[in-house]
Amino acid sequence: MSDNKIKILVVDDHPILREGIKTVLELSNDFIIVGEADSGFKACELVSTIKPDVVLMDIRMDKMDGIKASRTIKKLYPYTRILLLTMYDDENYIMEALEIGVEGYILKMSEMEKVITAIKLINEGETYFDPKITRSITERSKAIENQKQPEDLLRKYDLTSREIEIINYTINGISTKQIAEKLFISPNTVYNHRRNIFHKLKINRSSELISFAINNNLFLISGK
Repeated sequence: MSDNKIKILVVDDHPILREGIKTVLELSNDFIIVGEADSGFKACELVSTIKPDVVLMDIRMDKMDGIKASRTIKKLYPYTRILLLTMYDDENYIMEALEIGVEGYILKMSEMEKVITAIKLINEGETYFDPKITRSITERSKAIENQKQPEDLLRKYDLTSREIEIINYTINGISTKQIAEKLFISPNTVYNHRRNIFHKLKINRSSELISFAINNNLFLISGK
């Protein structure tokens, strides 16, 4: 039944790439393409009428880029989930996207199986931030002068060893269910730990945790 399928809006200004994404997703019984757009402006128009579950959004487009479109969509339709398609050199875009509160980003040329997994996670209320992109941005941040050591930052925020494990898994793109399996705990326990982490770091969502990790170079911590 189509009612059970995840409704996708595909947004990309390259017709061939857009068609390729649609073709692969339509082969799955889990998705239905409810619309497509070649600009952020068109995407904003469509969201109000077709009400997609997930917007698969390219970042770099004419006639309003994906970041401006995401900001508008999140403001008007906060429960619409957004997965950004990005490149390694989109650092400024990514940091702005994290501030907006998008549910995820993934490399534009990722294997479709990975894109499908990310869409499903996002639709289930999870987040997916491609660790390859986050690591690439973090590597560039290492040049910042007088940067504190990650261990010092963690002591400052009084994080436990279990919370550090969960932070590492989260920023490396591991889902709540997978974290629970790896640590032999329940998903609810993972959620509780994550809530405590958010409280200690004074943040409210996973995108802010990723931003915190990037800004403080937390990928250097062992225990992934």
